[in-house]
Formats: sequence, C-alpha cells, structure tokens
Amino acid sequence: MATILIVDPDPANRSLLELLVLRLGHRPIGQLELAEGEEPDLMLLEPASGPGLRLAHRLRERLLRLPILCVSIEPPSEETSSLEAVDYVMKPFRRSTLEHALERALIHARNGHEVRQTA
Repeated sequence: MATILIVDPDPANRSLLELLVLRLGHRPIGQLELAEGEEPDLMLLEPASGPGLRLAHRLRERLLRLPILCVSIEPPSEETSSLEAVDYVMKPFRRSTLEHALERALIHARNGHEVRQTA
C-alpha cells in the first residue's frame, strides 16, 4: 500500500481522486497530513493551481525523488515541465487511464526507493 498525496484546489476533484486511490488499495493524504510529517510515495498534482506548483517545488527540495503525476485540465506548460512529472493525465479522463498512469507512477516510485536504499 502506497501513501499518495493529493493536491487539487477543487474539493470535488480531490474527493474523486481520493476515492480512486482508496479503490486501488492505497492511502490518500492531504496537505494537513503532510504538514504533520507524513512522507508520501507519490504526489497527484493539479498543476494549474499556483499554490500546488509551489508546494510541489518545496517538496522536491525535501523529498528529492518524490514522483509527481500531474492531473490537469490544462496542457503541460514550461512551468509544469520543470516538475519532471512521471506522467501527465488530462482532465476529463477515463478512470482506467488514470488507474494505469497511477500504477506506472508507483512502479517508478518503488524503483526510486530501491535506488535510494542501495545508494
């Protein structure tokens, strides 16, 4: 079970993403749990939000190998490219598309954790 940080300014979208993460057997957390010291394995980010982008950059400073999966209504931009997200899913999306992207991102996260442990 992975811990997945969900950052989306829209409460309805956040709830939908949380439900999807739970259905896949993972643990969704929000910014409150992050502030309490939780360390996520992956971040699901809506990068169209300025605060979300700033949070992603700050987390990258603290958790260098934190994979980011962007889920957005806007196409990738120069600013979002700087995040080096493992994948980018456009809204609206099919549930299966997001599920596959999430599983690929978690494989990437596990591989990153293995590298971190052996390095």
